[in-house]
Amino acid sequence: MRTIQIVPWKSEWRDYFLHEQKLLELETGEAENNIFHIGSTSVPGLAAKPIIDILIETSDLSWWIMDRLEGLGYTGKGEHGIAGRAFYYKGKQVRRFHVHVFEKKSDGSGRHLALRDYLRSFPTKAKEYECIKKQAAAQYPHSPSEYMNEKQIVVQKLEQEALCWKRAEEEN
Repeated sequence: MRTIQIVPWKSEWRDYFLHEQKLLELETGEAENNIFHIGSTSVPGLAAKPIIDILIETSDLSWWIMDRLEGLGYTGKGEHGIAGRAFYYKGKQVRRFHVHVFEKKSDGSGRHLALRDYLRSFPTKAKEYECIKKQAAAQYPHSPSEYMNEKQIVVQKLEQEALCWKRAEEEN
């Protein structure tokens, strides 16, 4: 049984991402896809589960990318609760990486990137999110689905704020 643990932010998370990004670029085609570090581990100072979230934007969600990710040791979980996404994880007992594959310019992709940039730009919002994550992990340390449900309202609120902020930034 996996235990949900929120730990202080670590600078080496960026290095872990960069290493995995290189493997993913070699396997999936650097020119064809955009690969981003997302999630809490991508926000300096934000405590997080020690799992690196990676977003791959691709022009085609076809089977070939699935085979390539599985060749790197990833396990596919289908959409896993988010329409238009292909979700993968790496690590059996201890998960190290989550990969979220979306089509380029999709709403899902834009939402993840906007939230990352928003939390990086507004540390007080990141701390608010951190507080909710710690409370949820303490309340549901062995139930990933309950942990996610507990955070969901705050995440949706932050995503909406992030998307409004992103639109305003693009207009200026």
